[in-house]
Amino acid sequence: MRHRCHSAVVAATVYIIASGNTLAAQTAGTVDFGASWVDYQGFLGSGALYITPTLRYNTANVSLGASGSYVVFESGNRILQGLGAAAWRTRLTDRLRAEFSGSAGINVYADNPGYGHLLGRARLHYDRATSGIWTGAAAGQSYFGSTATTPLQLELGGWTVYRNLAVNAILMRSWFTDTAYLDLVGTARWRDGSFRFEGSLGLRTWSDGGGQGVYGELYMLVPLHGLVAAQIAGGRYPSDPIRGVIAANYVSVGLRIEAFSTRGAAQRIAQTGYSREVGDPEALAPGEATLRVRSSSRRNWTICVAAPGAESVELSGDFTDWRAESLRRTAPDCWEFTSPIPPGIYRVNVRLDGGRWLVPGGLRTEDDEFGGRVGILVIP
Repeated sequence: MRHRCHSAVVAATVYIIASGNTLAAQTAGTVDFGASWVDYQGFLGSGALYITPTLRYNTANVSLGASGSYVVFESGNRILQGLGAAAWRTRLTDRLRAEFSGSAGINVYADNPGYGHLLGRARLHYDRATSGIWTGAAAGQSYFGSTATTPLQLELGGWTVYRNLAVNAILMRSWFTDTAYLDLVGTARWRDGSFRFEGSLGLRTWSDGGGQGVYGELYMLVPLHGLVAAQIAGGRYPSDPIRGVIAANYVSVGLRIEAFSTRGAAQRIAQTGYSREVGDPEALAPGEATLRVRSSSRRNWTICVAAPGAESVELSGDFTDWRAESLRRTAPDCWEFTSPIPPGIYRVNVRLDGGRWLVPGGLRTEDDEFGGRVGILVIP
């Protein structure tokens, strides 16, 4: 259960490049519901039903999100959780970025006093085209009933991406009243269109009252039909005294319904097939690219590519006779190409920093006759 709420906060504050453009602007709402079996530390295992609505809004440098979760156990007891988060990033140099974020949440079980938290976080990122590192700190207030305490966290992390695979690791030291512990966590995410697979493995050590040992989770999202996808998750997560979460083993199965999502015009027209959402923060990471098209005049169209961390971007398609066209940088992570393009359906790829040709996010993907993959671009 905690996995779903935690994922909602991550989705709300996940990596958004602060380039000042609006290519990544998107509003999305989903509703998850299903059944779980949960074995909380110190309690008997129990079945439960849950429903979790989530809302997020993302632009190139701002991300906002909110999520709620309502869980009913076999005993009739209930958990009510609410989470909200916001993040803002700004680029200091070509490689350095500053990030400021905050989150607030509540966690109420049965008739017990509720937990709440308010956390602010600051990070400094050093990015390259397909990898990066960061360091940061967080502090705030944590509440249990009328009692308030001040948690503190220090962290060091790194990430890398290769095609559809993203991997990151984080080392975090936490202090909370008379409790302290060190977490080392590695996470991998693989994504192909709307299909997503995630796994994490962690170790808690150097602990004083926070428990210790190995933990990990697996999560899979499988598209079924239209706006509906199946979710399967399971594993073990550690206690989180800052947010009032008890360590548990769990397995859950459920459905996700995409309630609404705003996309660009080309994405709405090319809706058939599995496609990566324009501006989905989980689909746009350094070393990847996402594409949109807009009308520049009565005859010309401008193709806009957001490519965080890239030093050069090239585009090739059947409307260029597959010649590689160099795009013009119009913002730190925004590249553009303007040309007369008649209405129709075209095949296209992009290349970052002279690397491999790839399909940018925001386009439906198809196999070509040479064993590769191309994106399908629709000019309305």
